[in-house]
Amino acid sequence: MAIGNNVKIDRAWKLALDRALTALQKEFYEEQYSTGRIVHQDDVWKNEIPSDPAQAVNDGVAQLYTQLVLEEDVSVAGKRAWIARSGEQRLTDWISPRFGQGFTLQLFDQDGNQIFTTDQSNWVFDYKAGILFLENSHPTATGFKITAYRYVGDTGVGGDPQDFQQVYDAGIKDAVVKLLSTGSLTVKAADDTALLAVDEVNKQVILKDPIIEGTATKIETVDTEVKDNIITLNKQGSGQTPPSGFTSGIEIDRGAAVTRPTLRWNNQTKKWQVSLDDETFIDLVTDDQIPGYTAARKYVEEVTTPTLSVTISDVVSKVNVPGCTLQIFETVAGELEQVEAEVKWASDWSSVTINFEENFTGVIVLTG
Repeated sequence: MAIGNNVKIDRAWKLALDRALTALQKEFYEEQYSTGRIVHQDDVWKNEIPSDPAQAVNDGVAQLYTQLVLEEDVSVAGKRAWIARSGEQRLTDWISPRFGQGFTLQLFDQDGNQIFTTDQSNWVFDYKAGILFLENSHPTATGFKITAYRYVGDTGVGGDPQDFQQVYDAGIKDAVVKLLSTGSLTVKAADDTALLAVDEVNKQVILKDPIIEGTATKIETVDTEVKDNIITLNKQGSGQTPPSGFTSGIEIDRGAAVTRPTLRWNNQTKKWQVSLDDETFIDLVTDDQIPGYTAARKYVEEVTTPTLSVTISDVVSKVNVPGCTLQIFETVAGELEQVEAEVKWASDWSSVTINFEENFTGVIVLTG
């Protein structure tokens, strides 16, 4: 004997409320067991679906079908069941209006006339199964078409190598974290500023304005390329001044129990120093070779008005040309900073012209 309609209705009602049927005499709230639902991973939509269908299509998670011709299920009398199909493939997983009103399916007859939900055929579409059901036969139509969107993104759960994207609260602004199937990781701020990118394919890590703190920092690379043309050592915190007698420089590690060649700046003596045994340091320059002293300066040209070009005449009588050195120092915040410029000597060495890329104010030193 077939199960009666009362059992079917009561079970369906309690199933919708996540209650297992034990007795028709019990109300749903009296049933103490949960039904529990088994969901296969292929039924789980993994990608986020934007509420704008056009954006969903652009993101590759939705596909638009325009007036797709449905196939009649001949096992149902009265032409009341129609299947979404493409060749031998059933088209399931249609996106319902719960994700946005723009995903609402549109139904048309075989002539392209839209059939609204108020039609006397009382039609309903099963978005998951891709099946059109009509309670009553449609009076004129012998075929149907639909315009709707199907989910074509990734499915599954767990550790499958699928795209993963989530938004995490970073305090000041949200950070978007995305892990790609290639193993690459990106972290972007809400304004799309790249904060972190780990490129697994090219073996690269890109950080936006990183600050590295700690007592020790190790960089283990074969080749290191630095784009900056100025590297600042002995950098102090904001508002702090380094001690007057500090030394700062670069040393070369040659292994345990082996001396380390070192190049350093001795701020107490205001001299560059070099050491081959990391104990005895030799000055690279003497007092009379530093522009701050006058012993070896043969000629000094002071430029007090901003200019793009400076010409110094009668150079021969001022400097021993064959052995002279020209140095250019721009005034920056009250200090002299050495810069480069285009230098042109006259063919008879009687004058020299210096051309600058920007307006220059400072000192030009000729030493011989």
